[in-house]
Amino acid sequence: MASSVESLATTIASTAPLHLLREPQLAAQLANRWSERHRAWHGPGHLLSMFQRFETEPDARERETLILAALYHDAIYDPRRSDNEEASAALLLSQAIDPSHPVVSRTAELIIATRWTELPKDALTWKFWEADCHPLGEDISVSDRLEYERAIFREYQWAPWPMYRAKRAEFLREWARRFPQQRRGADACLELLSGFSPRIAVYPGSFNPFHRGHLSILRQAESVFDKVVIGLAVNRQKPGAAESLSSRKAALESRLRFHEVAEIPGLLTDFVESFALPLTVVRGVRDGTDLEAELRYARFLNEIRPGTNVVWIACEAELQHLSSSAIRELNSIADSAGERYVPDTAEVYGLQVGSEC
Repeated sequence: MASSVESLATTIASTAPLHLLREPQLAAQLANRWSERHRAWHGPGHLLSMFQRFETEPDARERETLILAALYHDAIYDPRRSDNEEASAALLLSQAIDPSHPVVSRTAELIIATRWTELPKDALTWKFWEADCHPLGEDISVSDRLEYERAIFREYQWAPWPMYRAKRAEFLREWARRFPQQRRGADACLELLSGFSPRIAVYPGSFNPFHRGHLSILRQAESVFDKVVIGLAVNRQKPGAAESLSSRKAALESRLRFHEVAEIPGLLTDFVESFALPLTVVRGVRDGTDLEAELRYARFLNEIRPGTNVVWIACEAELQHLSSSAIRELNSIADSAGERYVPDTAEVYGLQVGSEC
């Protein structure tokens, strides 16, 4: 991950008009922003494709404007907020040597325009619209369009599948109405959406608290599945666990803000059965003792609900000593002593300063 961020920073430094910005180290800062973990589509690939498209622009001022707009238009990207464009434009203006410079001020206007609520009104904005919205164009292969749809789906992990599918279809229909030039592309995406059956897993646990060992399992699972639902279950051996389920869910959602957190108040098999799509159960193991217990656990699952798919993922060796109970015990001895093992939202997603909500 570090090497890819460094490579992106090098590309930014060699491509973007950094002479308009206050600090030379901003290339590295911006590379880190574009590499935040919740970005599946609005990440380095999207930025680099726009750089490549604009590098051949013959007019020097327009080239600088388009490249700078590419660099900053998604510099702040949170799919759960509605002011990304304004926040990104404000970031540019705060980091520019002279916010009133013609290239900088025009770039800020372009960034605000990327809300794309209406057709572009000038040639430069048209060029940026065509680059930014290229995946919805007509000259896209089926495989590239499917990759685009999968990536957008991954950026909306927190939304339950039925909600996501309905809202995405609504967006694509509205896009086709607003931009008839891309109606065929939007219709093609709608067709893919109607047949899209994402690979989804549920990672169940009490997560009290959700620690770095859990995060290790989650990240490994996400390399296999399109989406991993965090299933917040009740450990009935612990007093008051059921009563605290809703409050624990709210706390976990605030930490894992780009993931879906679902309550599992009863049997896990009932949750799997009621889910809108086929669901695989992910279980984390730390050592051989854990695996032995997990084999028994899987046996129960498949006796109660035959055909329940279970996969086991090993925690990284340096995190195998972690457990929620050990962290709670540390906290009981000394206030917050175990918090060093509990990742905050910024760590989970690699968020940069100013990206957190």
